[in-house]
Amino acid sequence: MFRDRALQTMELKLRNELHFARKFWHVLGIAIIAYLINILPARESLFYLSIGGLAVIPFDILRLKRPDLNHRIVTLFKPIIRIEEVATLSGTSFLIVGTLLSVLLFPKPVAVLSILLLAFGDPASSIFGVLYGKDKIWGRKSLQGALACFLVCTVVCAVYFITNHIMIERIILVSILGGLIGAFSELIQVKKLDDNMTFPLFSAFGLWCLFVLFGGFS
Repeated sequence: MFRDRALQTMELKLRNELHFARKFWHVLGIAIIAYLINILPARESLFYLSIGGLAVIPFDILRLKRPDLNHRIVTLFKPIIRIEEVATLSGTSFLIVGTLLSVLLFPKPVAVLSILLLAFGDPASSIFGVLYGKDKIWGRKSLQGALACFLVCTVVCAVYFITNHIMIERIILVSILGGLIGAFSELIQVKKLDDNMTFPLFSAFGLWCLFVLFGGFS
């Protein structure tokens, strides 16, 4: 009921609509998280992400049980919240879990790059999917969105590898493979799990394999 009322009276965006305020927030916020994880020791990153999770996730659960609180939060974050998040956990909660697990399970260069792919690749897929996504692969995922994600992730990988002097001798190959990893990670859908959580985990695993195979840790 609250979801329907919010859709009618608050003009919230749907997932299949362009939502530039949310895209800007997504890129800026996640890029800052990646930067902080890159400059901080892994233990400190895990500490701050855990504190963030303990602050955000219980509050996110509480608002779903309290319609009055939910209404206030949705009103406050109207420019960046989607209608789907009115009745479910927000993307921020899933993002914190995904980034925390990436930092916990994978080496820092892999975790940071996977988060950067999420920051830039996911919005590219969404924008091009909404504008030009006529050829559906499955669900709402389109070939055009996947290609946009691949191209953006390839560029992000190339810049990251060059900046950090990683696998420079194979820069074209590993950047393209990194782009493919990002595109496939964006395409994977896990029921009831937001891609802010699944994308960095799947891409981190793929990037870890890439680093191992091509000497990225040497």
